[in-house]
Amino acid sequence: MICVSIAHMSGLTEAIDSGAELLELRLDLIKEAPSKLFPLLPLTLASIVTCRPGVFSDDERVKLLLEGIKLGADYVDIEIETAAGDLEVLLAAARNSACKVIISYHNFLRTADKEDLESLMLACYEKGGEIAKIATMVNAPEDIRNLLSLYDLPGKKVILGMGPQGRITRVMGPYLGAEFTFASSGGGGETAPGQLSVKQLNEIYKVIDEDERIR
Repeated sequence: MICVSIAHMSGLTEAIDSGAELLELRLDLIKEAPSKLFPLLPLTLASIVTCRPGVFSDDERVKLLLEGIKLGADYVDIEIETAAGDLEVLLAAARNSACKVIISYHNFLRTADKEDLESLMLACYEKGGEIAKIATMVNAPEDIRNLLSLYDLPGKKVILGMGPQGRITRVMGPYLGAEFTFASSGGGGETAPGQLSVKQLNEIYKVIDEDERIR
């Protein structure tokens, strides 16, 4: 399944028109309250609500995520670095609303070695994540191997390599057991380095599926 990550309001319309099954609402980039966004979503469209650090204060981010959870988000994505008190509040709200919890780790500079990646993924589960998400910058082929090796371990997960070299991880993820992979709505709406558009991913999967049928 492809999750289309939304960075602006126009991207929301594009994603809905694309037939997406799952949307990630990047509240830090859209800069609109969940109360303005959720009424626009079709009832059949699942959603992830997240708000990365850097734009809003921690208190503001927690309030936005709580609002998204209460309005019916299917998933909430919470950074692994989130303060214990804030994490407890968000986990409790998610439990009360039957909202699945993604605990995520991002590194925009490098990819750790295999052992450290495994420890990070375990920490995502230990902090309450039903799904562990690891997204790191790929600088060498070894980084790709280390990231994809995480699919050999138990637990629900999404593993992404950022940057041009990491694009293969976005394509391969669903075939290796990822809960979903991420794409942009297109038109310059990327929310991470190396992110493909939903159109590009669908075209790649179409070629792969056609090749499988021929075999």
